[in-house]
Amino acid sequence: MRLGIDFGTSNSAAAIVRDGRVEPIRFGDADQFRTTVYFPGIMQDPGEFTLEPGQEHELQELIDTAAREARAAGHPRPLEALRREALRTLRRQWMERRMAEPRSSSQLLQNAVYGDEALEAYFEENEGNLVQSPKSMLGYNLHPRARQTITGIATHILEHIRLTASAQLGVPVREALLGRPVQFRSSIGDAGNDQALDILREAAVAAGFDQVDFLEEPAAAAMHYHATSSDAHDAVIVDIGGGTTDIAHARVGGGEAPRIHRAWGIARGGTDIDLALSLAAYMPLFGRGITRVPTHHYVEAATVQDMTRQRDFRQHTYDHVENPYGSRLQALQDTGNTARLYREVERAKISLSSTPAHASPLPFIEKGLQADTSADGLGQAAHAYLGQLQELLAQVRQDIGHEPDAVFLTGGMSRAGYLRQVAAAAFPDARQVHGDASFGVVQGLALAAAGTP
Repeated sequence: MRLGIDFGTSNSAAAIVRDGRVEPIRFGDADQFRTTVYFPGIMQDPGEFTLEPGQEHELQELIDTAAREARAAGHPRPLEALRREALRTLRRQWMERRMAEPRSSSQLLQNAVYGDEALEAYFEENEGNLVQSPKSMLGYNLHPRARQTITGIATHILEHIRLTASAQLGVPVREALLGRPVQFRSSIGDAGNDQALDILREAAVAAGFDQVDFLEEPAAAAMHYHATSSDAHDAVIVDIGGGTTDIAHARVGGGEAPRIHRAWGIARGGTDIDLALSLAAYMPLFGRGITRVPTHHYVEAATVQDMTRQRDFRQHTYDHVENPYGSRLQALQDTGNTARLYREVERAKISLSSTPAHASPLPFIEKGLQADTSADGLGQAAHAYLGQLQELLAQVRQDIGHEPDAVFLTGGMSRAGYLRQVAAAAFPDARQVHGDASFGVVQGLALAAAGTP
């Protein structure tokens, strides 16, 4: 039996065709799970830290830099306070290096927790490591040790899917068809696509799959649409997910197999709207645009999918920043609080797709603190992404040279009315068809995996 797997940026799902029908794999009470992993840390004792030979010079550089910044800000600080902070920075770096040792990573992954339970475990334990949306990191320039860790995380996610499917189906599942975006998010150009596929292939084999193949996600969505279409027609398939936006031009419906003519994609999606909304509506509560804290600090705090940026944010010091912003930034650095804030941003984005306003209580930062957002504010925050989507749709229209009969929308973000409006404006004479936002791609993968026309 060949399993279709949608390894998503925000959520992951799997399905198979059995007895001629698509059967979703159940993960507890749901047909999908959040692509988030928590693994408890082997906490090092800070008391074991001592300065290594040569670190006195590094310590002095940290002290001198902090002193210059404090003087420039007009808030000179005692030398002893600067030394304590510099030692704390070196100690934190030492602990993170110990945590990154291969033997530790291997042990941590054996105890991993996935999905929404990962968030809850992380919040409850208040320590350890949380990785959100590991798919978004597959195409980035990775240190060999970081690549090993990301591959291990992907392996355990795929193993979790395989074993869950095997238990549900009553037979070992050894073959898989994985969805892939047209363009992975990448910091190394086209090489990022090759690297991402290599990591996923390696992870799938390690997870127990004897055979693994890939299918572009908009092509999978076209398979799903084809299965529900009785008459043959020309269609543009638009799949808007958490990390990427993918489009296919296809001939679907009727008795013949669907024909995929071409695919396009950009490495932008719902998480980019999350980031923009966080910076516009939440980070001003922490002093963005008000204090002299550099903008990139707020970007680091809001980008929970990027472990390096999260680490960098935790290493900044904010005791010289005027209150309430300094104390709020320090609270945001506490374990789990950037993830808590991101969850509130996600909830606001979903709520504002159907309501005019949303309030996010932030008691984990400060008692009584609340972020107020509006549908108009969400539209403004999403402006940059909407522009990119408009450009992509215009490129598709130019390349195919005519108006399609239908525009089929799928992917988690396709529920948003403001995105549907952009698609309608790009193809005003085509009828708009709304597919299964969460499961259109995985159903198409299951059909393709089974060889169903």
